[in-house]
Amino acid sequence: MRVTVLGNNLTARHFVNYLSETHQSVQISLWTFDVSDYPEFDNVSQYQRYYGSKNLPNALLGSDVVVNLHECTDFSLLPDIGELQLHNVEIVRSILFHIQCPLVHLSTPFIQCSNRWPNVYEPERDPMVYSSQWPFKEYCASKYEAEMLIRDSSNDSYIVRSVPTYGEGDNCSILTDLIYLSNDKSVFSLGDDDGHMQMAYAGNVSMALWNATCKLLSQSTTLDLNESYNDDELSDLVESAENSMKMLGGGGGDLIEKKLGLTPILEEDEDTDLEGCRARHNTVRSSFTGETEHEQKMEENLKLEESGVECDVFDGETTATIMENEPLPVAHSTMLENAIYSSYSSNFETGSSGAEVEKQRVFEIFLINDETPKKTVYNTYGQLLFNGKRGRSPIQYSFIPLYYIYVLFSFLVRFAIQIFGPFRFAKLLPDPSFLYFNFHHWTFFNSTKSVVLLGYKPQSFPESVEKCAKHYRQLRKKDIQLFSWQKSISSGRRNCY
Repeated sequence: MRVTVLGNNLTARHFVNYLSETHQSVQISLWTFDVSDYPEFDNVSQYQRYYGSKNLPNALLGSDVVVNLHECTDFSLLPDIGELQLHNVEIVRSILFHIQCPLVHLSTPFIQCSNRWPNVYEPERDPMVYSSQWPFKEYCASKYEAEMLIRDSSNDSYIVRSVPTYGEGDNCSILTDLIYLSNDKSVFSLGDDDGHMQMAYAGNVSMALWNATCKLLSQSTTLDLNESYNDDELSDLVESAENSMKMLGGGGGDLIEKKLGLTPILEEDEDTDLEGCRARHNTVRSSFTGETEHEQKMEENLKLEESGVECDVFDGETTATIMENEPLPVAHSTMLENAIYSSYSSNFETGSSGAEVEKQRVFEIFLINDETPKKTVYNTYGQLLFNGKRGRSPIQYSFIPLYYIYVLFSFLVRFAIQIFGPFRFAKLLPDPSFLYFNFHHWTFFNSTKSVVLLGYKPQSFPESVEKCAKHYRQLRKKDIQLFSWQKSISSGRRNCY
């Protein structure tokens, strides 16, 4: 199985490492917009690397699934609308033009947030509900447009709205901002110990992305499992999807025990979450009622064989395989009619007029977070920010007075820009919403849908801290190249989040 990963932000780097370490049978194609190298990619044993927009079609060629983690963030006072449009919209448009395989796309929960009201345990919702109150209007508008492109496409797709991430390798987040401003001494303390902007460990988000990828492939009917995967890769995929479904209460324990042959089996209930793992194209299963005896089964099997349909019996149920190059046989029995109907219903549905209509594509939106505590940035990440030389400043600045002063200053700067044109220094200043969300506003989400449907079980917060604490404690001001509110993709600079 070939997975194409797009992007080199923190989430993408952790995701590539996760695949390399835990799913070595997966072939990885990695595309990045720039040629920057990261230490995380050095640990990946085998992968194909592509650079630049001209090589994007080459990276997508032959993919079984595409995981698009590429994006541009810009939370500055003067965001670069052209760059946001290029990276967040046009590249997505190009991806959809070049692929016919399933797509997992990274979006942002900011598009369903309000900068006026607390965003407390919000589930997946329509972004247009708070469109007038989006915290970063230009950025959110570009991400929303990308979601609409994917929603209106014909590709089977999952959109993953992931909260901002932290973890080893992080060089551009609110945590690195505070480390930079500390000047390797005392961490600047802003706020009244109120508010929380939810973040997640990048390793946990990577795990959720892989579960989403497996679930999407298990539901998609655009791929032929017989051609796309060998037995080892198919077993790995099905096992991952099976594990992610356990929380739904479905059994399926005998699925992994059976030898995966060239022809997967279709479940009786096409609405189950495992339909795609065992259902592809020409193989159908017809179930018998309790009134059917063994002799009746054998007699009906004989009728099928006489009709030119090869059949077999699995666990008391009959499986009929219809050859692609042969005409469909005439239905001599109710059982055969059901079998033929089931074969078509895997890819088609019957409309009100009786005409066959192509089955609706797979499309879902998931919110992704983890068990990171819902406290202030200082209380939550103190174990990462503070070390023997770097502690929290004893002086704590009240947020509200400073915030409204900055809002007034921002208004004057934007007014001046309309008269005199853009000022370069405005790109170095954060949008007021950036300060509001990180130091005062309450923003965290309800990820029940992803937990239940994807079987997403993140590592605990202490485990996450243990993995990345060394990285943050060793970070120094000289190691940080830009603030997290600045444009993340630019010549010679690296991606954030």
